[in-house]
Amino acid sequence: MQMIKNFIPNLFTLSNLFCGLLGIYFSFHEALHWAAVMIFVGGFFDFFDGMIARLIGAHSELGKQLDSLADMVTFGVLPGIILFNLILSAQGHYFSNFSEIPITSFALACTGFLIPLFGALRLAKFNTDENQSDEFIGIPTPAAAIFIAGLPIVLHWQYFLNSYIPHSVAEFVSLSQIYYWNNTDIGIMLFITNVWFYVLAGACLSLLMVLPIPILSFKFKNLNWKTNLWRYSFLILAITTIGFSFIHDIVYVKGLPYIQWLVIPILITEFIFVSIIKNLVSADH
Repeated sequence: MQMIKNFIPNLFTLSNLFCGLLGIYFSFHEALHWAAVMIFVGGFFDFFDGMIARLIGAHSELGKQLDSLADMVTFGVLPGIILFNLILSAQGHYFSNFSEIPITSFALACTGFLIPLFGALRLAKFNTDENQSDEFIGIPTPAAAIFIAGLPIVLHWQYFLNSYIPHSVAEFVSLSQIYYWNNTDIGIMLFITNVWFYVLAGACLSLLMVLPIPILSFKFKNLNWKTNLWRYSFLILAITTIGFSFIHDIVYVKGLPYIQWLVIPILITEFIFVSIIKNLVSADH
């Protein structure tokens, strides 16, 4: 009976791993947006494997190790490959043969692999650190993965852009006449398709995974407002941000930019900043 109970959450964990593997396949077949979606689907299974294990009392060392291995693929290797391809594409080399890619361009693209390298360190530290029950030390690997996953989703479903070629101001201005983009939209697109933005984002997320910075976790032990002040504060901020992001789908608000799927990296950024502010306030007290 215990073997069957242990198998149930492990099945969810293996589903998470399958999503990571499927995402890697999509990454190399001109479907970065679907690769990004696999990170979210994998996150769904990752969330419920732990919850189910707690509900049915199916904790096991095998499950713990399997969870880390699945997370390494879905939230480490997969986002690293996505970022690698985004950096390569921004330099105009996605469809180039390996021998045609300048060594400097390839080396720059390899900075995307900082995500799985530092993600492995993060997961190893988490498995051996008993002090991360109430809060994380360093941002969790799914948070870094979700930030990166948001980029191809924004490019494909919000701005209808080809993720595999470099873009220019002239192209954005021309397309703005078709899609009614304003200067804010053009500025955002120039920013999130810039190769140095990808490199800097990957480097910062990688460092934040291993730096000894206390980060909010959402393991509620009770619903008390005072005890969970910072958790509730972030949730309120997140819900408000999501509301503003998609309000144009309901009613036009003059002067409010179209955020939509940009909300994904914005929420992760807010999550990091709320955690930092919490640490600063706690230090003052």
